[in-house]
Amino acid sequence: MANKKLRIIPIGGLGEIGKNMTVLEYGRNMILVDCGVMFPESDMYGIDLVLPQFDYVVQNQDQLRGIVLTHGHMDHIGGLPYLMRQIKTTIYGTGLTIGMVKRQLEEGKVIQQANLQVVQEKSSFQLGPFKISLFPVAHSIPGSVGLVIDTPVGTVVHTGDYKLDETPAGGQTTDLKRLKKLTPNGVLALLADSTNADRPGRTPTERVVSDELDRLFAEAKNGRIIIATFASLLARLQEIINLAQKHGRKVALTGRSLVENVELARDLGYLKIPNGLLVDIDSRVPDKKLLILSTGSQGEPRSSLNRMAQGEHRQIQVKKGDTIIISGGTIPGNEEEVGRMLNKLFERGANVIYGKLANIHVSGHGSRDEMQIMLETVKPRYFIPVHGETRHLHLHARIAESMGMSSKNVFILNNGATWSSDGEKAWLDKPIPAVDVLVDGRLVGEVGAMVMQDRQRLSQDGFIVALIPVNSRNKLVGEPEIISRGFVQTNGSTDLLQAACKEIKQYFKHGTNVAHDNVRDMLQNFFFRETQSRPVVLPSIIRV
Repeated sequence: MANKKLRIIPIGGLGEIGKNMTVLEYGRNMILVDCGVMFPESDMYGIDLVLPQFDYVVQNQDQLRGIVLTHGHMDHIGGLPYLMRQIKTTIYGTGLTIGMVKRQLEEGKVIQQANLQVVQEKSSFQLGPFKISLFPVAHSIPGSVGLVIDTPVGTVVHTGDYKLDETPAGGQTTDLKRLKKLTPNGVLALLADSTNADRPGRTPTERVVSDELDRLFAEAKNGRIIIATFASLLARLQEIINLAQKHGRKVALTGRSLVENVELARDLGYLKIPNGLLVDIDSRVPDKKLLILSTGSQGEPRSSLNRMAQGEHRQIQVKKGDTIIISGGTIPGNEEEVGRMLNKLFERGANVIYGKLANIHVSGHGSRDEMQIMLETVKPRYFIPVHGETRHLHLHARIAESMGMSSKNVFILNNGATWSSDGEKAWLDKPIPAVDVLVDGRLVGEVGAMVMQDRQRLSQDGFIVALIPVNSRNKLVGEPEIISRGFVQTNGSTDLLQAACKEIKQYFKHGTNVAHDNVRDMLQNFFFRETQSRPVVLPSIIRV
């Protein structure tokens, strides 16, 4: 084994927020850290989720010793139901994380593919040549951990998602003492969360949110309080439940993911809810005694809060006197949806409190000072910023270099890059394929770049269908019919469409090549010439 090397291959999570997944490989042994999804950007029309490309893992599954999870957020576990369709393996995580994974795998009907192993937040276990030791970290979901991975060529630290909050909701702090104790011989490589590398100072403590919510609860004396937050932000949910009890309010839940997460966390002991505090959403509780917890802080179209904003929620109608609190930071790309939802809620007479009006959300990720403390604690020989968009990775790298690390020892990687080390030096080997895999309903990976380009064109210029009847000699034998969708109104642009029909007649009268592609190009050129727009043109040549 002496001549073997350690390889670290990020398959997702670099240059983006989401689909975190990293391979560690030594000899014929491989482990995975996390397996997440990314939610689609606003121009990914019709796409439900974005997955990492699993090909390398599937092709080498005989070498896979297990998957280790840092915590239960979807950008770290959401890809597992799709990966487990293709492989069988053991998955390790803390109690809440495994509980959430189990529910997902059951829904995906692949639970039989996984051996789920619950591990404690300060446990150690062996996977082939890798010794995995966990250390607790403060994050926005209970049961979050970082990893110390001892390999034959040196120790690797993966922070997972973390912040250095001394008064976190749920009481779990980042255990730097245990991290130092686990790395007595130094650290070969540090993979560290880069999400807030552009935020100076330290991320505010969760206590700030609790104090602000307490004040808002006291002010909302006569109406309902409706709070929208992330369904997985369980530490925040516990604080809200405590405040509801303090202010004499019952709590009702709306939103499937929220109901399921609360039930799971309560069963596992991560959420403590006094008996009688939770009520059904249809219960007859006076407005001043009711708090409604809802999904929808990101303006998702089918979320509970957005349905309230549209007046489409079956049980809840927003009205004057309601106080609505959006306790979740807006994910980049969701600003327009959130803005539209806020406007609708204001129109309905509610008092809406969101991020720019009060301190009702803090990040679960550390800022620049915390990144510096982590680097000082670990003192790695090599540094690989992970979990962040490109600017975050570069800014995190600069922090390390400002602390004296040589730029030669700092590696800013892309998804698919292969970082290798023999314990003495480090270099980049040949990368592996690691493109986005798009999920559209039941279609996984079947919607590619060409389809997305077509969808973008359709969203911008619409499409034209031209029905053209011809005989066996390719002669026009009837009137062409043109159908327009998303381009011009068929009955309101008679002149344009009649001109297009005339163009078709002229083409078939004089044209010698009436192949589908040529007819399409002719019509595309015509519509661009007349309108300066490029609708998608779909000619249908009908043989009669």
